[in-house]
Amino acid sequence: MLSPVTPRRRTVYTPTVADSVHASEKTRFLDTPQEKRDGERDSDLDEEEESYLGRDTFAVEENYLSGVKLVVLMFALGLAVFLVALDNTIIDTAVPKITDEFKSLNDVGWYSSAYLLTTAGTQLLFGKFYTHFPIKRVYLISITIFELGSFICGAAPSSNIFIIGRAIAGVGNAGIFSGGLVIIAHTVPLEKRAMFNAMIGGLGGIGSVSGPLLGGIITEKLSFRLCFYLSVPLGMITLVLTVLLLKMRTSGAPSKCTSALTLRDFDPWGNLVFVPSMVTLLLAVQWGGSVYSWLSLNILGLLAISLVLLGIFIRIQSWADERATIPPRIFIQRTIWSSSLYALCIGGSFNIITMCLPIWFQVIHGDTPEASGVNTLPVIIALVGGCISAGALVGVVGYCAPFMVISSILTVLGSGLLGGLLKVASTPSDWLFSEIISGFGVGLGLQQPMLAAQTVLELKDVAVGTAIVMFANTLGGALFVAIAQGVFTSGLVAGIVATVPGVSPEIVLTDGANTLKDVIAPEYLPEVLLEYNRALMMSFYVSMGLGGLALLGACAVEWRSVKGKNAETSMVA
Repeated sequence: MLSPVTPRRRTVYTPTVADSVHASEKTRFLDTPQEKRDGERDSDLDEEEESYLGRDTFAVEENYLSGVKLVVLMFALGLAVFLVALDNTIIDTAVPKITDEFKSLNDVGWYSSAYLLTTAGTQLLFGKFYTHFPIKRVYLISITIFELGSFICGAAPSSNIFIIGRAIAGVGNAGIFSGGLVIIAHTVPLEKRAMFNAMIGGLGGIGSVSGPLLGGIITEKLSFRLCFYLSVPLGMITLVLTVLLLKMRTSGAPSKCTSALTLRDFDPWGNLVFVPSMVTLLLAVQWGGSVYSWLSLNILGLLAISLVLLGIFIRIQSWADERATIPPRIFIQRTIWSSSLYALCIGGSFNIITMCLPIWFQVIHGDTPEASGVNTLPVIIALVGGCISAGALVGVVGYCAPFMVISSILTVLGSGLLGGLLKVASTPSDWLFSEIISGFGVGLGLQQPMLAAQTVLELKDVAVGTAIVMFANTLGGALFVAIAQGVFTSGLVAGIVATVPGVSPEIVLTDGANTLKDVIAPEYLPEVLLEYNRALMMSFYVSMGLGGLALLGACAVEWRSVKGKNAETSMVA
């Protein structure tokens, strides 16, 4: 056991996740030459980790909040997550007005892709930032970047500037959700985190599902620019409350980030390969089946480049070891890779549901955008109910894994019911129960993979572990929604060609859902709607299959109690 830090050398400052580990070694080697200090760090790793277990618990408990301060801080974190989730989907119904304003129909794909590419490309890097830099500072910078991007989108004079704003907002988005979870890990005891994680996840789900509804109302009644300006004052509320309430303290000397942090600690070669691998992968799935054929040289080339770069990235991670963006010792931990698999699949399943339901209500059921938003409310309500229920019960039961298993099963059941019951002549009783099952199922497990990761990782690794799981969730939403869109498009084209030869599939695809009844001759409309419905149902079956894959990940998650002694500093198994 290392000697306690003497009062003469003790300082108080804004912490990082890495502070607890580096504080002890800085005190011991304060007067030691740099070369000797570097050599002794590796040999003293085990002793250092033992010291971490005893000293970090004291430092963490100093940061715990309670009462009104905790509630208000959680509101601020939840508001930020709601805004980024809303921003991700609110653009869907605003696109027609944006293209009318900028005369930029050819740029439509980039309005979502720019946001998605920067989010996926920087999400893991934020895990390093939260590890090495002051958590509060990184979080505030993330919000500022997001607000800047939103403001640029609202004020954009051209399509190109709008795309730049979306890309900037995507970078901020990458740091906000994971940052909120890291802050919760530092301000709430592990056994109580489930409820607050559930609140954050529930608000994110509400933002995702309600985005198209709010976007339609704001765009139709006011202006599409207000969709983005709205984020600025609301984001300022989060900024101010975080500055006032988040007063994290720890003991020890300044961490490595203030003295010996180098570029190597941020895995520059790994990120240099990883970012383009994600860009090429996401461009392939965004363009495949819409801009280019899936078998075209453009798409196959992008996929090949992505696979090669991913292979190089994996090799770099094994070389970089502790400096890696994804340290191998963290990812090979059973709960981390299984939680990531679960998050990848459940994120994809949920995003497919939220994509297809509004389309079904507007095209097949004939609803307006506002009415379709009302008809998707059961998903929102059930999602929030599932999040709150799981948050309360995990604190009682003590385990995340059973809720992930139940969530997967209910997601399979709900998606299957949506695919089997939604017909051209469906009634509210047909979709209401299916929506409730789907929403409640996803809600039960939405935040559990992040909490499961925290139960098996040391506090210094929570930021990286959270970033890995969050990246998997983001990637799943982007990747599998594109795949579901491809399945839908292929099924629709094949069905129309086979059963309605008098209608060109290109007309159905290019004119869009809202104008379908205006461009299709009345005698062909019933058959076209039937094929449209069948194609959408195939997308719901993709969601059902992802629920089944999520079950595999859920079953592999370790049953680690969140109520164990010093659980927040448990060692990696």
